[in-house]
Amino acid sequence: AEGLTLVRTEGRGGFRGVKYHEGGAKPYAAQIMEGGSLKYLGRFATAEEAALAYARAGKAAGREPRAERVPQPSMSAAEAVQQAEAEGLTLVRTEGRGGFRGVKYHEGGAKPYAAQIMEGGSLKYLGRFATAEEAALAYARAGKAAGREPRAERVPQPSMSAAEAVQQAEAEGLTLV
Repeated sequence: AEGLTLVRTEGRGGFRGVKYHEGGAKPYAAQIMEGGSLKYLGRFATAEEAALAYARAGKAAGREPRAERVPQPSMSAAEAVQQAEAEGLTLVRTEGRGGFRGVKYHEGGAKPYAAQIMEGGSLKYLGRFATAEEAALAYARAGKAAGREPRAERVPQPSMSAAEAVQQAEAEGLTLV
């Protein structure tokens, strides 16, 4: 009746502008960006009620609802690697839990790998992915689009034992205190 669109998302809140918080009679919180700041709209018993508050606030601010995101099918790790090779991109491995530069691992969910890249001094979120390789592909594509060349892979240096460190220090004429 109000001509509003409630935009569904994959997040736990179920709708754009809605966050789910465990417990309580009103577990859904609505919030909206306004003038560069996050404006809290309240807590609600249902996700739909919170989404309606978000849609009303957007309409009051003169915003048109953005189109619903259509989830892209996930690639397997092998498909992502093959696609990177086809596009001439390098997926740079790291020792972190994400396994690749620009990739972070988050426990749980169907898409536990998040890709992000520094752009203009700010961290830009690229999305969540089912595999680390798919997230690394998104990072490599964003880097290429920004005109960056991939930095060389860091080769981890093997750790020394305490005895090896003392021996190496002595060989270099150093004394460990």
